[in-house]
Amino acid sequence: MEQAYKNITYLFIAIFMVIFAGFYKTYFGLFPTFDKVTITQHIHSALFMLWFLMLMVQPILIRNKNFVLHRALGKFSYVLVPLLVGSIFYIAKGFYHKMIVDITAEKVVPMLFVPFYQIIDFVVLYLLAIYHKKFTPYHMRYMIATSMAIVGAAVRRICTKLLDMSSPDAFLYTFLITDLVLVALILYDIRYKKDWKPYFISLIIILISQAAYYIVPQTSFWQKWCGLFAETFF
Repeated sequence: MEQAYKNITYLFIAIFMVIFAGFYKTYFGLFPTFDKVTITQHIHSALFMLWFLMLMVQPILIRNKNFVLHRALGKFSYVLVPLLVGSIFYIAKGFYHKMIVDITAEKVVPMLFVPFYQIIDFVVLYLLAIYHKKFTPYHMRYMIATSMAIVGAAVRRICTKLLDMSSPDAFLYTFLITDLVLVALILYDIRYKKDWKPYFISLIIILISQAAYYIVPQTSFWQKWCGLFAETFF
């Protein structure tokens, strides 16, 4: 492992703490009764905790030269990631049915773009990490970037639930924070003369999704095809 990344586990722990804070009021703080929490939400949370546990453990295994277990956990991700994506689908389905009780489907459909772009960003970055699994510098950086693709949900909740921001402001600050973290990682690699290109590519992928958030949900294309998808599968 690169010397500059020997303590990368602490970054994943910090990201998990952000997630814990973001979902404290709606999930973790409801322990032990978990009133009104569905089985789907429990499964979704358990899968993501497994994902971040894997991210925390993998660098430690590499540092301790336990490559056999590292590869075994890597293969486990081939099962875990599809399950994560499936859980996001069912969370979106539950959100859709909850919202259409009070507002029309035409107003709910634009909101479904959020889980859609999160799934796409996460999966694309994960696949890039797997594609470069034999080239550790790229593999590691894309795996780090996957956490940037999904931490936004927690940051938004911190902004709205803890800081009382409006939803538009929460999205804006979430986007800015995510982008700044990736820029900081790029500058860190430039400072230590490491290969920063994976972070730059990750930033471009996430920026495209962020720009699309302000454009795509209100288009007739999205209303038509996402509405049809929701009617068919939700």
